[in-house]
Amino acid sequence: MDVKAIQSTQAALDMHTANSVPENQKKVATPSQEQQEREIFKDLHEKTKNEIIKTIVEELNEKLALFNSSLKIEVDKETKIQVVKIVDNETKEVIRQIPPETTLKIARYIDKITGLLFDKKA
Repeated sequence: MDVKAIQSTQAALDMHTANSVPENQKKVATPSQEQQEREIFKDLHEKTKNEIIKTIVEELNEKLALFNSSLKIEVDKETKIQVVKIVDNETKEVIRQIPPETTLKIARYIDKITGLLFDKKA
């Protein structure tokens, strides 16, 4: 699955949501109802994005199995940056990592320096 497929899936979801209720059956919502609907849609949207990402990772892992490798997506605990790794299944050695470990070290250092210069982060 590629980026265009994801974008077209998202566009179809948006269009379906907008057109799911006929015009003559739409009700005028109060501000609190609108807020609730926004929160429900946001939750649905997040679940849909997560399902798409999960599907893509599963498909990539199937293809990487041919090379005895797997894809792992993690969040760095200190910087909260998403890290994508391709790992050898036998040796558990990281073959490729995005962003590289040196970039994460720089981000951690910047966070540490920011903490020394300022009391709080923005």
